[in-house]
Amino acid sequence: MAVTKMENVTLAFSREELEKVHLNLISSDEFEPIQFKDIVDDEIAGELFQGKSENPYKELYNEMTNFLKITGYKPLFDKRQVKLKENLDVEATIKRFRLMNKGVKSFLEKRNELSKKLKEYKKVLFHVKILANLNVELENLAEFRRVKLLFGRVPLRHYEALVESLLKVPILVLEVNRDESNSWIFVFTTPDFMTEAHKILQSAYFEEDKLPVDYRGTPFEVKERIESLIEITELSIKERDSAIKKVLYASKEFIDGVYSTVLAHKRVYDLANFNDATPGQNLYFISGWMPKDDVEDFGKKLDGKVLMIDKSAESIQKDKKIDVPVKLKNKGFLFQGYELITKMFGTPNYNEIDPTPYVTAFFIFMFGFMLGDIGHGTILFLFGYFMNKKGSKKFGTVMMSAALSSVFFGFMYGSVFGFEDWIPALWLRPILQINQLLVVSIYFGIGMLSFGMILNIINGFRQRNLEKAIFSAQGIAGLVFYWPSIVAVSFYFIRGNIPFNGIMLTVVLIAALIAMFFKKILGQLVSRQKVSLPKGFWVESGFGIFETLISFLSNAISYVRLAAFALMHGALFLAFWVMALMVLPSPGGGVWAIIIFLLGQLILVGLEGLVVFIQDLRLVYYEFFTKFFEASGKDFHPFLFREDDVE
Repeated sequence: MAVTKMENVTLAFSREELEKVHLNLISSDEFEPIQFKDIVDDEIAGELFQGKSENPYKELYNEMTNFLKITGYKPLFDKRQVKLKENLDVEATIKRFRLMNKGVKSFLEKRNELSKKLKEYKKVLFHVKILANLNVELENLAEFRRVKLLFGRVPLRHYEALVESLLKVPILVLEVNRDESNSWIFVFTTPDFMTEAHKILQSAYFEEDKLPVDYRGTPFEVKERIESLIEITELSIKERDSAIKKVLYASKEFIDGVYSTVLAHKRVYDLANFNDATPGQNLYFISGWMPKDDVEDFGKKLDGKVLMIDKSAESIQKDKKIDVPVKLKNKGFLFQGYELITKMFGTPNYNEIDPTPYVTAFFIFMFGFMLGDIGHGTILFLFGYFMNKKGSKKFGTVMMSAALSSVFFGFMYGSVFGFEDWIPALWLRPILQINQLLVVSIYFGIGMLSFGMILNIINGFRQRNLEKAIFSAQGIAGLVFYWPSIVAVSFYFIRGNIPFNGIMLTVVLIAALIAMFFKKILGQLVSRQKVSLPKGFWVESGFGIFETLISFLSNAISYVRLAAFALMHGALFLAFWVMALMVLPSPGGGVWAIIIFLLGQLILVGLEGLVVFIQDLRLVYYEFFTKFFEASGKDFHPFLFREDDVE
């Protein structure tokens, strides 16, 4: 449950070993390359030549992928079929793919022409169906000279207003058809009034369309001809599709046989873009990141002709300012599911704590606390199960775990589909014990915020950032101010007095505020850096302290929403239940009562489930994460055979 430890792996090898080394690196599925020059001294980097060259398999790969795109075929990649040692006749394979492409391209080009015609025919059919009631030759509509004709549609809600607005202007509107939302109209006007006519029509949201005047005959006659053309065109398209499939089936065995090998050759030489070489190109270097746990096993696969040097990411970062990619390592489907919540906000940098395990615990608790209901939780669990099987597995995991929390708190609250008198509450009734619910919400929030500050302190020490760990508002100084303040305020409201010496408490709080105000200077002193005040230091620090005091209060109060949504659940159910009871005595009231009840259940499960999920995210992201989580990392992207396999 942490960020995977990374090591920098650098390999030195001769030109003869290039393909074998690259194949081993890609086959490991755990190597992200970087430029070797980025991790060595500038003097050494200046002596190296980039080993980048034209990929000899690029043309073959392009011909192969063109054929696969046209046919829509997706062959399976099998590492076991990769045989770099066997000579691949590149020219012969290119020629065969070119012949295959030539065959399918002719069918494809004709198919595209037919598809274009089909689209045009369907558009014409749409219009002639609208004009089907007119007994007029369509080509005659293009022969008006002294009158301008427009054709289009107006939303029904604007049609009457448009007609009234045209009574005193030289515009005539003729409605030819209607559908569910539009009125299709002819607009006649004089040529010199066209500009004003367009303005008036635009105010009524008129959308002009093109009349099919290129077709001879009445709309009904054109309709019959177009329907026949559409049928013939669709059959022709199916014939072209069938021809393309025949070419594919005839070549399928050949494609399956060479696909993995061609792809592997191409990717092996793609990786060469990261190679650097000595001036005589006798020795090649490639460097990249690999999880520490995989380095030893990878080294065993190399022979004596390849030299491997591995260094920890921490030692590389001491010498070079370089970002180490992050691979999260969370065991179990539950924590892996909640990586979705973490990564929606951002990826932790290499020197940060992965917050996923803590997010899991807090998110599950808060969701159930806000939406505690056995029945609704069960429905949400089934929804999560469906998403896990048919949609996003991670989102499904999040929903199932949150729903189980909802069921658990349903027992705590004694709530089943909103009814709170079916079973006894194991803890409390939210609508009856509001004060207790509010207290638990606020103190849970205080605990969650405090834990975030503790994580910030740990991150600060891990990053050797003493200003962040000790003197920041989320560091030790912030905790020294926050905790005594919370204890003092709590005792004052509960017992009417403060359990500390007032002078001592004041001294501690002022000392903490001073430390936070001068955090820049104090951080420089303890880090043995030259003390220098940044521009605008006094104003920035002053506003920073003011913002800190406000946020300490507002962040804790923000957790009142936990209690508010727990109360809202019961109140919403009660509102729908009362409405159902009100209509029950009326004629047919039983049916209406059932409809209102089911509608209420739908809103409670759907809308409230969505709102609670969003509020849960808000508390995690904007209250908890802002205390410690920088989210400035970049994901680990290993160099794989298939580029689309990278997450």
